[in-house]
Amino acid sequence: MSLNFKRRLVGLQEKMTDLGLDLVVYGSCQNFQYLTGLLIDWRRGTDLMSGANNVFVPREGEPILTLAEAFSDHASETWIRDIRVLERGADYGELLRKVLSNLDLRGRKVGLGDHVWGSTVVEIGKAMGDVEFHSAEDLMDHLRMIKDPGEVERLRRVAELTDRVMEEVLPRIEEGVTQRDLELEVEFQGRLLGASDVSFPPTVGFVKSGSEVAETPFTYPKEKGLVPGTSIAFDIGFVMDGYCSDFGRSFYFGPASTEVKKGYEALHQGVLETVDRMYDGSMRVCDLYPTLERVLDRLGYGDYLRARLKTRTLGHQIGVEVHEPPWLSPAYEEPLHANMVMALEPKVWHAGEYYLRVEDIVLVGKRKSEFLTNFDRELFQL
Repeated sequence: MSLNFKRRLVGLQEKMTDLGLDLVVYGSCQNFQYLTGLLIDWRRGTDLMSGANNVFVPREGEPILTLAEAFSDHASETWIRDIRVLERGADYGELLRKVLSNLDLRGRKVGLGDHVWGSTVVEIGKAMGDVEFHSAEDLMDHLRMIKDPGEVERLRRVAELTDRVMEEVLPRIEEGVTQRDLELEVEFQGRLLGASDVSFPPTVGFVKSGSEVAETPFTYPKEKGLVPGTSIAFDIGFVMDGYCSDFGRSFYFGPASTEVKKGYEALHQGVLETVDRMYDGSMRVCDLYPTLERVLDRLGYGDYLRARLKTRTLGHQIGVEVHEPPWLSPAYEEPLHANMVMALEPKVWHAGEYYLRVEDIVLVGKRKSEFLTNFDRELFQL
């Protein structure tokens, strides 16, 4: 399913009009990918990229894309028609002067993304003279918050891959395995199943019941092997087709006490009841945490939730970046909208006894929301 790039361009240009910006420039970054459709690797290896990879968006009309010669093969992968390639050894300043001249700008207010190289900023300043620079990093946040059908399909696929990774890693959980062993296995299985990258370094945290109380949950040595009586918390995510996942589950190795088992059941119940209440306009984003908190209070685990989520922030939006605004925090009072996709990530922590996390990707619907991650909720004690 194709992505709606026309909506993105029009939405950005409307925002530019509101702010009086004449030009917006994005270097190779999340906004560059979102606007052009190009999956040039901006997540890692910045030193291997080129400052000549930029998209120039005027307030009116079509954008111009510039690419370094080494990246010219990507030209066939974008919807943008006007593509200028900087040949090896050519004058970058001259290329930019031609681009800016062809855009026929009426003013000198330029918005810059955070990933525009300094060399580009200098050359724009030389070409335009008395230019007025502004930040353009968040101009498409309102567009990226609401996913189009093509984005939902990509998020669904990377969520399904993440479920499959968890299924493959599960048999590797045995006595003596280390947190590091499992983290490496997570990344290996993800790439084996088709992920182009991890959306963040995977983490696996052990908490041994009866351990010394500390200010942080994860004091279990990274290279010490797993022993019975230990909770295991996974936090993993992948990138596929340019879109991210973020997922969490916990397990308990060895016989689990009633308190631990009921804590995990309570955490899942809180997520299920919260998602049941989520749909277009049903509540504000800031209401998500209190909704889940009430369930945990009713089931007797509210204090353990509050021990880990002191800021009352329950998660975040997700898309081309793993952490996208708005964060699911008390500060964001806007209502839920259909086609928001968010990672709900509650955790409960009983210091010295266990740390449990449940994290799922959820698609907000018009009348009902849908889990995109669907790993077995019953599986806990190993």
